[in-house]
Amino acid sequence: MEPRLCRASFDDGEGLMVNLQIQTKKHVGVLAEYISDELSIFVVAENKLDAHPANGGLRLLNYTTDMECLQDGFRLANLMKSKHDIYSTGFSGGKVVARASNISKVKDKLISVTSKLLEGLDGRMITGCDLNTNITDMEKLYKLTPYVLAAVNSNVDASKATAMGVIGAFESFQRCFPFDLPNGVLVHGCGAVGGTVASELVKRGIKTFVVDIDIKKTDITGTISLENNKNWYEKNFDVILPCSISGLINNDISQFLIKTKAIISAANAPFSNNLISEKLLKSNVVIIPDPLVNAGAVIADSIERYAPEAWSRTSPEKVYNFVQEEVRKKCFTYLSLEQSGLDFKEILCLMQNERQEIIGKSFLN
Repeated sequence: MEPRLCRASFDDGEGLMVNLQIQTKKHVGVLAEYISDELSIFVVAENKLDAHPANGGLRLLNYTTDMECLQDGFRLANLMKSKHDIYSTGFSGGKVVARASNISKVKDKLISVTSKLLEGLDGRMITGCDLNTNITDMEKLYKLTPYVLAAVNSNVDASKATAMGVIGAFESFQRCFPFDLPNGVLVHGCGAVGGTVASELVKRGIKTFVVDIDIKKTDITGTISLENNKNWYEKNFDVILPCSISGLINNDISQFLIKTKAIISAANAPFSNNLISEKLLKSNVVIIPDPLVNAGAVIADSIERYAPEAWSRTSPEKVYNFVQEEVRKKCFTYLSLEQSGLDFKEILCLMQNERQEIIGKSFLN
């Protein structure tokens, strides 16, 4: 199947397409797509041909419709834009989202088609791991296209980089708000990121609770397992670290969280709507926005792309320490500005517009 270039965002039938329409606006749009009954894939990114390449993971989910998949792509690409701008990664915002009713059955096709879409874009989009895609998938994709950044052929674990960024965010909260935490911390979701976060909290002597839909994943030494307790929010925790799904905290759950000291999310968009976070902020719950917290993997991507020599000779621990420190500093700045009276939207706007050196270039300087 050969890629077909076109100026429209959609095809009337099944097909693989790359949208090369030049647009001067900086908004997010569909750059390429493949649509079929079995599998649909959308490359969603900022429409800036003259800018840095877009960067965002390849997410595969059982979306109900292509429209739902596409809407999630727009939401996630905008979140990635914020994250890249805040940390000056040298990338623009983007995401590759895919819909399939049978996720395990389409993996080979997903990798094959995605490689063609990325090749057709000629470097405008670079991808990596996300939900239901892993380093093995990225290694296969990398054999077909160079437009992959996921620490392929490296000992650096992108998920651990993300986790250490979350730890840096937690440390910034502790520094700004030196509360006792008698009710402990809850890590919601114990996958590749959450499991590492929980273990690191235990090392720091933090009373750590864990919950996951897969009970086996909550078997983490030193933690208190709530197994798959769907009513976890009815318990009192000092800090909640969502490391599972977007939209975890809905209107009903939020009513139980007004006494929580802080919510520090590794998951993108942890609240089902913006009103929830505003209500919790008014109840004096500290919320560190997720683009500040979960930037570890994109910081690692920035090092890999913009400091390749340093990347090739460094150790994973130096990468993790760098990520932890950079996220800690950024989150500390955010919390300090918030305490000075600035609104969170104003702070994020300031951070996104601050001109800095590409963060990857500063590694080992």
